[in-house]
Amino acid sequence: MIEIEHSRQDDCIVIRVTGTVTRRDVNLAVPEIEQALELANEPLKLMIRLENFEGWEIGGLWEDMTFSMQRRDAFGRIAVIGESTLERWGTLLAVPFTGSELRFFPQESEDAAWKWLGMAS
Repeated sequence: MIEIEHSRQDDCIVIRVTGTVTRRDVNLAVPEIEQALELANEPLKLMIRLENFEGWEIGGLWEDMTFSMQRRDAFGRIAVIGESTLERWGTLLAVPFTGSELRFFPQESEDAAWKWLGMAS
């Protein structure tokens, strides 16, 4: 499942990802992300929180990668908050699909992630 929280700041959104991401999940999230991109005054910053993340169904992965490639220059920094070494590796593997700086932070370092994004937590 994907849930989007709009931050107090206009140019940052928080995306919570839980369980297994499906094509439907991505297709429901994309319009809201597109709207946030349109409203942003500068490249949109993302805080992605992986919570009990189990990965993607193949259709969900394809939709996510397609969207990321189509909008690769639209985002600013992307901070990924995760729980496991596998999520850290997944973040590193995603770098070529984004035109943004992408960095993994363990859950206990969320304040550092906010600072790296240039935002107050």
